[in-house]
Amino acid sequence: MNEIYPYSSPIILTEDIFQKYNGNINGSTPELRQIAYTVAEEKVSEDISTFLLPTTVTGTFSFNHIYPIITDYTYVNQVNVVRFLDTEEDIYYSITGTNNVYVSLRDDTYGIIDIHSIWLNCQCSNRWGLYPYKVQVSYTAGLPTGTANSPNFLLALTTYADMVLNQIEGYGNEAEGLVGVDQFKNQDYSEVRHQLVRTSFGSSARAQFVSDLLVKYRKHRFVRL
Repeated sequence: MNEIYPYSSPIILTEDIFQKYNGNINGSTPELRQIAYTVAEEKVSEDISTFLLPTTVTGTFSFNHIYPIITDYTYVNQVNVVRFLDTEEDIYYSITGTNNVYVSLRDDTYGIIDIHSIWLNCQCSNRWGLYPYKVQVSYTAGLPTGTANSPNFLLALTTYADMVLNQIEGYGNEAEGLVGVDQFKNQDYSEVRHQLVRTSFGSSARAQFVSDLLVKYRKHRFVRL
């Protein structure tokens, strides 16, 4: 997911939630915690390829009548408007919603949209060629209502926000960059830990924990040119 995250402040995490899920507020200011909450929400949103709350976005896609449109975000609640563009970026035809014969939302979870024979209905082939050059889609994507407030999500958000605070403040037991630690030694005690996989949240044990909490919400999709 390469789109710019549209929120500059937290939309889920609050001070009460953070403390309820064992977030550490000692040594940090409310302003720094707000930053950590926002960073955590953006990172989780990036990891699961959708927003924590329904959000309307617009994406522009190259058109190919053989392949469906794969939206940038999963969990598509609805398709609002589809606009067809020519080579000069002019909009020559628009369709509202999916209650028509032109556009269908094949799979809302994975964000797959089908376009049906619009080049025949708009009578644009003489000027622009057989197919639209680009398709612009305005759609609303985000987790189903209440999902981001489930214990799994709140624990994942709190844990990662706490990790971010540790990086900012320079305290706690997070390794720099949230990387995993293979060997640990403290006075007379030492241990060698299992190799941990690299996740979106780092390769530390806590990063692995956050990633595991979100497994069932993460939808892997094929990518094509």
